[in-house]
Amino acid sequence: MRVSTTQIWGNAVNNLQAAQDRQMKANEQVSTQKVSTDLMGYGRSAEIIASYQATLSNTNAFIDVNKTVSDRLDAQNIALERTSDAASQAKDAIMSALASGDGSSLATAIQGAFSSSLDGLNYVHNGQYLFGGGNDDNPPVTVSTLTGLANLTSVSSAFQNGDVKKSSRIDVHTTLQTGMLASDLGTQLMTLFQQYQQQATATPFGSQLDDTQKAFLTNLANQFSQAYDGLVEQTSLNGTMQKRVENTQTSLQGQVTSLTSLISDRTDADMAKAYSDLQIAQVSVQASAQVLSSLKDTSLLNLLK
Repeated sequence: MRVSTTQIWGNAVNNLQAAQDRQMKANEQVSTQKVSTDLMGYGRSAEIIASYQATLSNTNAFIDVNKTVSDRLDAQNIALERTSDAASQAKDAIMSALASGDGSSLATAIQGAFSSSLDGLNYVHNGQYLFGGGNDDNPPVTVSTLTGLANLTSVSSAFQNGDVKKSSRIDVHTTLQTGMLASDLGTQLMTLFQQYQQQATATPFGSQLDDTQKAFLTNLANQFSQAYDGLVEQTSLNGTMQKRVENTQTSLQGQVTSLTSLISDRTDADMAKAYSDLQIAQVSVQASAQVLSSLKDTSLLNLLK
């Protein structure tokens, strides 16, 4: 059998390169704690891992959507409570005036309730009007005073919101309509404030309420109570949506945990084996390098002696 110096050198170089490749692979596993740095390194499992990763990415996207929706619903709850409190304020002020027979302080109380209702219906969240219905850059309620409201020929002209109710897809199967419109929430309330102001302008409520004024205020108080009940119902609906989003968020977080575990099971390196492989590869590299070094001073003739 003929053995050449070139063949000996070639075998030594090949052995060194193979040892270096094993060292590089083991070093990557130790540093990244992963079997491979790309899907090609996982062989037949690559397709399954890619599927898990795509599902995980989609699930995290839904979690982000849910966080945004939850934030908006929290703001909506505040706005609804302010609006319903305004109806309650107005009713309580009227009932107090009826109980005492004195309407002299009613104007101030009703003005305060009206201002509270504007705070709620024109509530701003993240730089946009919450109940704008698509016209989110402008206040949905355009009147700012009771006098201005009283002078309108139609209460509907007090609103300039759009008619788009925001919807969000909170998971693969569920799209939730969370948006509300100022005109839907506030028309009854603004109508009652308008009626009050028109009556107060025609026959001001003084320190002595007459029977006609008492009858008017009694009816008005009952209607404010109904408006309050309607707004509380909307607040309750908002709370139901908050709970649904919260439950969906919990479910999605569970899916993320499960998917992350499934991916880790297939991609995480066996660290004990990785460290062992690295040590073996390092020894192989050193041994192969020593062989090459010894070949520098060795010729084929010396080997055949």
